[in-house]
Amino acid sequence: MKIVITGANSFIGNELAKRAVELGWDVVLVVRKGRSMNISRCSRTVELPMEEYDHLGQLTGPCDCFVHLAWNGTRGESRIDAARQRKNVEYSLRGVRSMLSSGCGRIISAGSQAEYGPHSEQISEESGCRPNTEYGKAKLSFYERLAALCTQNSIAYKEPRFFSLYGPGDFSGTMILSVLRDMLANRPCRLSECKQMWDYLFVDDAVDGLIRLCKDPCPDGVYNFGSGDARPLREYVEDMARLTQTKSELLYGAIPYPPTGMVSIWPDVSKLKRELHWEPKVSFEEGIQSILRSITEESNP
Repeated sequence: MKIVITGANSFIGNELAKRAVELGWDVVLVVRKGRSMNISRCSRTVELPMEEYDHLGQLTGPCDCFVHLAWNGTRGESRIDAARQRKNVEYSLRGVRSMLSSGCGRIISAGSQAEYGPHSEQISEESGCRPNTEYGKAKLSFYERLAALCTQNSIAYKEPRFFSLYGPGDFSGTMILSVLRDMLANRPCRLSECKQMWDYLFVDDAVDGLIRLCKDPCPDGVYNFGSGDARPLREYVEDMARLTQTKSELLYGAIPYPPTGMVSIWPDVSKLKRELHWEPKVSFEEGIQSILRSITEESNP
């Protein structure tokens, strides 16, 4: 099986590439110029910026599955940069059209819970989409246009809609990694009130789901990616405090909620479990212990 992965040096792209190589797949990694990877001799790297994705298919050749993970401006102020997010949609569509022209059996595009917008209740794939950030609007726009293109060309398409992934190697500014480092140093932890519902999915379990989307027969459309272990965010914080045995003061409410309001991460993952016979294997405690081991290894190379 041949798979092409854009954004291959992203948090989840890197883990997906490793797993695909382990499975013996023919893997083509698409990265920005100057960001080449060397995961395995069994994989090939193509260096190409998103604005040149109209040449993507010519460089990768036909494939069984095209996994599009690349996206600019996923954090901070760039999420509300409308011009930047519109370019993401434009460049992504160029890539899809190029891959369709070269020959592609299935397309998987990374979605986000931001497409749904604020919800206080559990979110299923049938929940209304009311994105309130430019990032969420752009992701939704791309998905809708991708679905139309694939339908016109009789190509299978799936969107894993990620809620909150975590694991070793994630961006250091995430809540989990920044709080863990404060806890390990016994520094005060500045937090929101942490009353919102949250669901954390370990990266290895997310990759398991992605691999199934790449190869297994399943309906087209959106698949919520979460663990199913949804609870108030404060409970996750307390678990981290227990596992680190920290003396840190937990300053709940020190960080106000954004002007857009409190956001809950509460996915219904029954479709993912039903259609792909998938179940998460890594508990939150096991996932945190894995991160703590990686932090220790970084500190003691």
